[in-house]
Amino acid sequence: MEEYRSHAHSVSSCKYHFVWYPKYRHPVLDMVEDDVRELFGETTDHFGHEILALEIADDHVHLFVQTDPKYSPADIARQFKSYSGKHLLERYPEIQKSFFWGGGFWKVGYYVGTTGTVSEEVVERYIEETEHAPK
Repeated sequence: MEEYRSHAHSVSSCKYHFVWYPKYRHPVLDMVEDDVRELFGETTDHFGHEILALEIADDHVHLFVQTDPKYSPADIARQFKSYSGKHLLERYPEIQKSFFWGGGFWKVGYYVGTTGTVSEEVVERYIEETEHAPK
C-alpha cells in the first residue's frame, strides 16, 4: 500500500471505509463470499482502486479502499455494489428466488467514513497557526 498516489497535477491520499448490507439484511454472504471477493477485485482492476482491507460477514461487508480523488464516495459505492450485485444474482438464481424477489442484491444505503494521516485537530491548528501572505 502506497501512502500517496501521484497524478498529473496532484498528489492524493483518499481512503474510505464502507459498510453495506444485502437487501433485507439476509445472512447470505457466507454462501457467496468467494464471488464477492472476485467481483470486488474486478471492480478495483477496472477503476484503479486498491482494496486495503475487506471483511465479509454473513450479513454485511466492510471495505477499506484507496482511490483517486476523481471518484466520490457515492461513485465508489455504486461501482462496487452495482457490479457485484448484478453478477451475484445472475450466478445464484436460487438466492434471488429465495431472498431477493424484489430485485437488487444490496440495500440502497451504506456507511462511509474517511481516514487520513493527520487528525482534524492537526489540520485546524496548521491552518490557524500558519502565517499567510497578505492578499
